[in-house]
Amino acid sequence: MIKGIFFDISGVLLDGDKLIPNADQALSRVKQQGIPYRLITNTSRQTSTMLLEQLNNAGLAVKKEDIYTAPLAAKDYVLKRNLRPYCLIHPDLKPEFAGIEQHNPNAVVIGDAADDFNYPLLNKAFRLCIEGAPLIAIGHNKYFKKNGEFFLDAGPFVEAIEYACDIEAVITGKPSPEFFNQVLESIDLAPHEVVTIGDDIYGDVEGALSVGMQARLVRTGKYRQADEEKVTPTAVVVDDVLAAINDLF
Repeated sequence: MIKGIFFDISGVLLDGDKLIPNADQALSRVKQQGIPYRLITNTSRQTSTMLLEQLNNAGLAVKKEDIYTAPLAAKDYVLKRNLRPYCLIHPDLKPEFAGIEQHNPNAVVIGDAADDFNYPLLNKAFRLCIEGAPLIAIGHNKYFKKNGEFFLDAGPFVEAIEYACDIEAVITGKPSPEFFNQVLESIDLAPHEVVTIGDDIYGDVEGALSVGMQARLVRTGKYRQADEEKVTPTAVVVDDVLAAINDLF
């Protein structure tokens, strides 16, 4: 029996700033039934405050405490270990890390840096990591879809540094089991009682299944034909987030 729901944001509820059709109806139905939910995302081009404003401007009326982001998980990881990170992240995300000491860095935090994924900045991250600095990745997604176009995400650049330095990054977002377990703790439900609804077969669906959760894969967002066959067991696929809710209740 499903007692809680995790919604991915980009590709499930929103496409850029635009509400994906039926997303508001799906979330309203969940609220009306009193089902606890969380909005989980690896989005690393926005602070949590910016994301909250975007969601509310789209008409979803959510609370900040219901949003769990991979950048905040990365920030928490750094603070708990007293690290001084070199942050190769999107310019819009930098305020999220503004209060952290970053002089003389001894760690690397990497997210979707967009145009800052250039040779000089990637080389700076590489040099730190090859000298022993830990690599902390805000998610491991391959790509995302926004306003009808595909974009490279941070995953390929994370793997480039991993390959060059023969190291393994600490992943603070999806599909990391630690991330899903952290959000599960906030909702106080067992994994099998919660379903994740997402558009990423690896980050959302496989990540959720790996910790014993249920999952639904939507055909909106980055979904591509036969994505559901890329994991075992085959993922349950539905047209959109409202179809997922109708399938569950």
